[in-house]
Amino acid sequence: MADDSSFAALPSSVQQGGGNTDMISRLIEQAAQRFATLTSYDPQDPPWGDDLIGNEFMKAYAKAHAELREAVTDFAGAVSRAGQLTLDSGTAFEKAQQDNLDTIHREAGRRA
Repeated sequence: MADDSSFAALPSSVQQGGGNTDMISRLIEQAAQRFATLTSYDPQDPPWGDDLIGNEFMKAYAKAHAELREAVTDFAGAVSRAGQLTLDSGTAFEKAQQDNLDTIHREAGRRA
C-alpha cells in the first residue's frame, strides 16, 4: 500500500482521463458559444426598447449578462486547460516510468 508521498497510476489511464476531460471541455465551449449567441443583442437596438424602462432594464441586465458570459467562457477554457495538463501529465509519467524501467534493466544487465 502506498504512503501519502507516493503516486501510482497507469499512464494510459491518466492520458485517457485527459482525453475525456478535453472532450467535456469541448462540449462546455460549445455550450458557452450557444449561450453567447442566443443571449446576444444589439446595444443600438435592444429587444427591451430604448425608453426609460428599457434603459433601466439594460443597466440592471447588461453587466450581469456580460459577467456571466465571461465566466462561462473562462470555465470552458479552464476545463480545456485541465484536460491538456492531465494528458501532458500522463505522457510525462509514461516517459519517466519507461526511462526508469530502461535504467533498471540496463543496471540489471551489468550485474549479470
